[in-house]
Amino acid sequence: MSKRENRRSKLITALGLVGLMLGLSAPMASAFSNANYAGRYACTSANRNDNQTAVIKYNPNGSGAYSAGTLVANLTFSAPFGTASPSASFCNYTLDIAASSYTIATDGTGFEQLVWTADPTNLGVCPPSFQDQTAIGLRNMMDSGGVAVIRAEFASANLLNGNEAGHGTCLK
Repeated sequence: MSKRENRRSKLITALGLVGLMLGLSAPMASAFSNANYAGRYACTSANRNDNQTAVIKYNPNGSGAYSAGTLVANLTFSAPFGTASPSASFCNYTLDIAASSYTIATDGTGFEQLVWTADPTNLGVCPPSFQDQTAIGLRNMMDSGGVAVIRAEFASANLLNGNEAGHGTCLK
């Protein structure tokens, strides 16, 4: 074997060992479960055309249920913006925690059954109470301090009772 081939062989072996050590020292991906989906999440949601938007805040409890939840949707999809007072320019909903649930699989994908109850003070143009089925995916993200943070992304089947799909992201 020539000197050149010997150096190349040593270089390839060294690179292989470095790769093996990096692979062994990298943290292993953990399996997800309902327990990973717990705490307060703030979400933004929009329908397919982005003309219906909402902010959702809810608290999955880590056991497949919720302890609280609110949804505030813009009214501009139903009425021209500025035609109602600022406090009446939104449609408000409360999560029915007894009728809502979720499941999270070990790969981080899951399903939510969300039942939203309309606030009695909503204007008549606001959608009534509705149910939404949501496919959800959890991801581990790292914040600027290197701390793992769960982020959720979802696709909604019936955003704001419009029989139209929605999509969004949630941050813990």
